Amino acid sequence: MQKNIYLPQVELTMESVVVGRWLVRVGDLVQPEQPILEVETQKAVAEVPSPEKGFVRKLCVSTNDNIGEKALLCILTDTKDEPFDSKIVGQGARLPSVQTTAGGKPVLQKSEEGDAIRAAPAARKLARDLGVDLATVKGTGPNGRITVEDVEKKMQNVECRMQNEEGWKPLPALRIALNAQMLKSLAEIPQIHVTRQMDISSLTIKAEGITFTHRLVRAAAAALVKHPALRTIIEGNRVKTEPVSVAVAMDTPHGLVAPVVRGAENLSLNQIGEMIRDFRARAELNALRGEELRNGPFAITNLGMFGVDLFSAFVFHGQTAVLAVGRAADGKAWFNLAVDHRVVDGAEAARFLETLQKEILKS
Repeated sequence: MQKNIYLPQVELTMESVVVGRWLVRVGDLVQPEQPILEVETQKAVAEVPSPEKGFVRKLCVSTNDNIGEKALLCILTDTKDEPFDSKIVGQGARLPSVQTTAGGKPVLQKSEEGDAIRAAPAARKLARDLGVDLATVKGTGPNGRITVEDVEKKMQNVECRMQNEEGWKPLPALRIALNAQMLKSLAEIPQIHVTRQMDISSLTIKAEGITFTHRLVRAAAAALVKHPALRTIIEGNRVKTEPVSVAVAMDTPHGLVAPVVRGAENLSLNQIGEMIRDFRARAELNALRGEELRNGPFAITNLGMFGVDLFSAFVFHGQTAVLAVGRAADGKAWFNLAVDHRVVDGAEAARFLETLQKEILKS
């Protein structure tokens, strides 16, 4: 039996990835969940696991290919020698660079030596948006890989002219990708917001190595155990309830990330604290792994440290609920819960906040 393996959603705001190195070869027998390929996203290097068992019969993408979600990665079969259809194509084809043929067929950019150009995903995206031919850009990254900074340097004279004459300059590549995801999410996900002021005095109790966020993550995880709707994702006309997890939004020099604390309902405050500190340290270095950024339907974002009393976030694709937290004042704070109305009603959102309040008081 033939099994076609497609690229899954590697991270929440994924627009495209660049193929890194294959971890298997034609003829190898792979097991379910065995990593078969490394890809580079705009935020991390991620391993892609095989969802199926089988023998590798054909590798359908190559190193440095820029591909989208649902691109066909490889073909497996149950036996090593059975016939298979090698003409299957994925929904997410290789993404075009700046140039295309007259018929619109993508043309991979080549260097003068004829080799495929090595460039980071964010650099490729920025080059496409700015109309920069990567073949004219000198890469300063490892092994001559083109970085965002290289593309920006190439555009420096143009940017200066734009600023001097019109006051315009291009957006950073990560912001462009995030904007596209925001527009897509807001256009396709019906969202409602439920707001409540809560007693958070127990969250502010001082303890060495334990913060407000650590206590809130544990309280949210305990509430999610009792409210599975807020961790139920929807795809078309089907839904799936995910295990308890809490994604924590973090602002970094490389953009917004939300690594996922999994199984927090079974972790101590110290364990949660260690995990979040590790996430933050690696987020600053742009070294989070792809699997740490996906499958987190419930997220927390906190702007209280900036003196913000109340704000509303919105639900991205792949999420079900986002809890926005304001600043603590006189033992209280405002919580705004945004939910995907396709799977969570307002009453259930309100019940979740009520349970969360009880769990906070117990923390």
